[in-house]
Amino acid sequence: MLLASIAKSITAAAAVTTSSLHAHNTRSSNTDNMSSTSGAGGSIICAGLSCLDLQLVGCTQSGSDEAIERYDEAIHCAGGSASMTATTLALLMKEQQQEEVHVITKIGPDFAGNTMLEFYRRAGASTRLVLSDESARTSMAVLPIFQTGKRGCYVNLACNDGFSPDEMLQQVDQYFANDSSAGPLPARAFLFGYPHLMPKMQGAALKSMLENVRDKLSSDDNKVLIAVDLNGVDGSDTTVARSALIPALSEIDVLHLNEDEAMVLSSSSSSTAANDGDDGSNSLLSSALLSQISSFHEHGCAVVLLSLGSKGAFVSVTPDAKRLQQLSSSECNMAMSQWSAGTQVHVPAFKIEHGGVNTNGAGDALFAGFSLAASSWGSKWNVCPLNAGTFASLVAWQRCDSKTRDGVGMRSAEALMDMINEQKLPAILED
Repeated sequence: MLLASIAKSITAAAAVTTSSLHAHNTRSSNTDNMSSTSGAGGSIICAGLSCLDLQLVGCTQSGSDEAIERYDEAIHCAGGSASMTATTLALLMKEQQQEEVHVITKIGPDFAGNTMLEFYRRAGASTRLVLSDESARTSMAVLPIFQTGKRGCYVNLACNDGFSPDEMLQQVDQYFANDSSAGPLPARAFLFGYPHLMPKMQGAALKSMLENVRDKLSSDDNKVLIAVDLNGVDGSDTTVARSALIPALSEIDVLHLNEDEAMVLSSSSSSTAANDGDDGSNSLLSSALLSQISSFHEHGCAVVLLSLGSKGAFVSVTPDAKRLQQLSSSECNMAMSQWSAGTQVHVPAFKIEHGGVNTNGAGDALFAGFSLAASSWGSKWNVCPLNAGTFASLVAWQRCDSKTRDGVGMRSAEALMDMINEQKLPAILED
């Protein structure tokens, strides 16, 4: 069982059913029907943007706009934040009996929507919280996967444009529709992406939505981790880009973004100096990036996970110990609530030896893996920021490997944590 690997072993619980009982609309009525954390595994809810990706694998890239380029094969996959995080986690935990992954996204009754549902089911993710709107059209994207392993993206966001906070919260309420008196498994984490591409879930609306999600899914016995992944941050208007995110930072426990996105969101100044008590990894980051990370913390974000591409990732924990304590509960403390305030660590990217690389979904996999480790309960593995970051990097390593990305030969979450514990890690990718 996964929690026995990255946390203290937790025993049996009733499985979530697909009943259509009335949803509960208050925190007390919701959490009263939730299984106790002392006798259950946990669920992760992956929510937000989705699209059906058409990957054109092995594309040539001559550099001319009018050149006739070639590709090796065309492959569909479930894309977007909700899809990528859910399928990644479901494949990692497919053999775990007391772990569940749910998808909340909006689709239409069309080929793209039906195909995505089938991808979710094959991976092992639950589709009962997916919102199917008869009047909507499912989003689609075309992604050239170049021979270098990098990718492009052309997308029609379709029903993502109209996905509203009320619809999101309605689907969260459906999580509690259950026949069993034991109720659903307690929610460990709620992962949401990509707010900058979802116009109705930005700024104050995003903050309110996340606040309501936390209220619905948390209890005194169990605190849920709220994590947000960024994509599509438009640098043409930094004021608009900042206003979409900054008001919601106080509700975000883990924020994932890359260097370019961080600089688009950059504030003019930060009153907090970069942490001097780190492991020396700050030399990888410019002073402007470090200042911006500090600004995210000042606005209330607990942990920043910064993607550095081939250089790996940077993890920064808020210097505010009280912010971390907000994730403590009376029954089970998640790993992140026990982290040392002010910790900053760098984790490397790992090399794919045979060279078959597909980076589509790499950031989503890093984000999903980190959130899984950070939201673990108990203390057996003592999941510190370095271990959580290393675990996330291993998850991304498997997802970028064209041989294992779809589950064939993929190591389980438990096996990846064993690699960390035994220090049997792959070769580091040299930048």
